[in-house]
Amino acid sequence: MKITRIVLTMFAVVLAFYLLNLGQALLLPLVIAGAIVYLINILAHVISRISIRSVSLPKPFSMALAVAVTLVFITLTVQLITENVARVLQKAPEYQENLEARIFDLCNRMGFQELPSLREMLSQFDLSGFLLSFGGMVSTLVSSMGIIIIYLIFIFLEQRTFSAKIRALFSKKSEQEDAFNLIYQINQDIGSYIGIKFVTSTATGIISYLVLQCVGVDFASFWAVLIFLLNFIPTIGSIIATAFPSLLALVQFETFAPFIVTISILAAVQFCIGSLVEPKLMGNRLNLSPLVILLSLGLWGTIWGIAGMFLCVPITVIIMIICAYFPETRAVAVALSSNGELPVGPRRIRRS
Repeated sequence: MKITRIVLTMFAVVLAFYLLNLGQALLLPLVIAGAIVYLINILAHVISRISIRSVSLPKPFSMALAVAVTLVFITLTVQLITENVARVLQKAPEYQENLEARIFDLCNRMGFQELPSLREMLSQFDLSGFLLSFGGMVSTLVSSMGIIIIYLIFIFLEQRTFSAKIRALFSKKSEQEDAFNLIYQINQDIGSYIGIKFVTSTATGIISYLVLQCVGVDFASFWAVLIFLLNFIPTIGSIIATAFPSLLALVQFETFAPFIVTISILAAVQFCIGSLVEPKLMGNRLNLSPLVILLSLGLWGTIWGIAGMFLCVPITVIIMIICAYFPETRAVAVALSSNGELPVGPRRIRRS
């Protein structure tokens, strides 16, 4: 009987992930809209707590301001990315030639003969094609903004009745409290994660901008914004954020010195903030296993692409917290955790 239950559970999980992948066009805009609504709610809460001479903004005004700030930020970010991708495309042939010259120069210095296979390999490296595919990804996201905005509106309307639905769903007061406690814990953990990530990613982006500006790398503001965004992707994001501007420094200048300076300083910044500062601020809030985060990154990246990479940590946190609340799935939560320490049951949390 137990083996049958395990087999059925595994089948249900595989089927769920298959349906998530199959319904990407329908579900991903909904998930993105939900994530944006969550960010707007966090920002509105922060704005409402800011007071000047003991006077703070009413909640409706805080929400309206949070919506405006979020939409302006998204618009400016998309505009910056699309415009700079077009500008980089214009210089792509020049970068391509510089890249080939750098590699052949390095081969000559090391005493290697110029091999035809090396030239053929470099001719297959299409920088313009890569940038076009990246721009196409951004364009696809922009084309989905219509349906995302529609989802946003309906999610905002549903928020008002959410508490009433929870009370109607559970008849006992203790069950209602458990449900609200569960939601509150999820909000606390994910809110802390996003807040700390925002601060550390902003610091990384600003420092990287200053470094790139001093070295003279093209499109420093574009790379700084990209570094800020990529730092929300665990592990791989920081590697890509260091590699892209460093490679541009390699193909832009005639010497290797700017490349060495850029990659050394950016890697040091990523290591100090990502490996020293961020864990210190994060503490044991998420308690997710690093291996689980890496596997989650690969899984959700396969299912939903880059958007899945951004969402992998919040989704895994939600799964772990929910599994920790039920005895039947507690083993799953222990496997997902970093040190196996989980609450015994639904915690009574005093909400403010």
